[in-house]
Amino acid sequence: MKNKIIYILFIAFALSSCDDTLEQQFSNSVEVSDAIIDLNSLNLAVNGSYSLFTDIDIYNRTMLLIPEVLSDNAFIDAFDNTGRYLDFDLYTVNANNGNIDRTWNDLTRIIASTSIIIEKAKLISFLESEQEDAEQYQGEAYALRALAFHNMQLLFAQPYNFSADASHLGVPIPDFEELGDGGTIQTPARSTTAQVYQQIEDDLLVAIDLLNNNETGKKRMNLYAAKGLLARVYLHMENWTEARNLATDVIENSGSELLENNEYLASWGLESNKETLLVLVNTAVDNSGSNSISHFYLNYEDAFATDDFVSILGDTTDIRKNLYPRDGDVNLVEKFPRSTVRDDKIQILRLSEMYLIKAEAHAQLTEDIQAQEALDAIRQRAEPTAAPSTETGQVLIDKIILERRKELAFEGFRLFDLTRYGRTFNKFLQDGDPIPISAPENRTIMPIPIDEINVNPNIADQQNPGY
Repeated sequence: MKNKIIYILFIAFALSSCDDTLEQQFSNSVEVSDAIIDLNSLNLAVNGSYSLFTDIDIYNRTMLLIPEVLSDNAFIDAFDNTGRYLDFDLYTVNANNGNIDRTWNDLTRIIASTSIIIEKAKLISFLESEQEDAEQYQGEAYALRALAFHNMQLLFAQPYNFSADASHLGVPIPDFEELGDGGTIQTPARSTTAQVYQQIEDDLLVAIDLLNNNETGKKRMNLYAAKGLLARVYLHMENWTEARNLATDVIENSGSELLENNEYLASWGLESNKETLLVLVNTAVDNSGSNSISHFYLNYEDAFATDDFVSILGDTTDIRKNLYPRDGDVNLVEKFPRSTVRDDKIQILRLSEMYLIKAEAHAQLTEDIQAQEALDAIRQRAEPTAAPSTETGQVLIDKIILERRKELAFEGFRLFDLTRYGRTFNKFLQDGDPIPISAPENRTIMPIPIDEINVNPNIADQQNPGY
């Protein structure tokens, strides 16, 4: 049976981020209640869900790469490449694409596994002394499900504001209570985008109610990581007031601090730093090896930063320009610098993003002074001699989106910033004329994998336009 959106019993306790995963899967002949029976097994199950996010087709490569290659930030080496992601570079992706197929599978597996964890945890009677930890683990499962849904929605559906009431097709939502024991097979149709975002919001609000502010090295969700993720979600929903309020809360109360200018470059090689809100950890013995994002950029040198991107960083007084050194006629990407051991720590949520969410939300609410202050915290950290911002209105919003491009480059944001603002842009190639991408564009969202179309009758007539 194909492992697509057919949601079957799946719990992972021990996972490797390599292709030959060491995950322990419970088939549909095994009762989930035999797997999650107490606090310890609940903890192990939740921990396994983090490992799923380190798959090469989620955060260890594809989820970070696609939004950059499909935008104006990156191109694939046209002359000496390993053949990977070329169809993204040329805007010729189709429903048979293997990366898209695996990303779809991985995200639906996370949704299924976290849903089963949530349902099973409800059936356990925890000791009073265990209650706080039990709530923490359950909160993590809700937050991770929300993160998977949001990533899936970003890749496979048009942005929230594509239709006036977000009634356009989003991704499928399974019946969570029917997942689990007995291997119940589900073939859900696509929900509306409004319904998906409502599910994401609901999950994060529950998570926030359950989570505490345990540090845990920022390797697992805590209260302020969940609030930061919800701020990101509200930004996409254009709920500017809540995005502003949550981003401000995280900035003021999370305990995280912005890196100083002289700490910034080295921070990308560290496991965690003082502005980390959530980080996915690869280790020297458990990583994606030659399939890692750092190996792709720095060993294979399969992709480079565009001259258009590097030009916006101006002269070398912007510390971030050092992350994109010139090598002959191309610009390397050194934001993931640990290409020798390939154990880069993938920053999922950073305080820098919260400042930029706060700035954008304030600007959209015409709270210009607060927007300028939040924006300049990032601008002047990168370039201490930068003059204070004085812009207002649309000019200020444009400046904030430009700063997001500078600060969040190669972390998987750029394409989605362009599409949610409906902006036309050039997709640059190394060898050929740029491809003009006019908004809205069908090809900026990915096709539903053909294998999914073939096995799920309820989604068969819901392929994205153009595929």
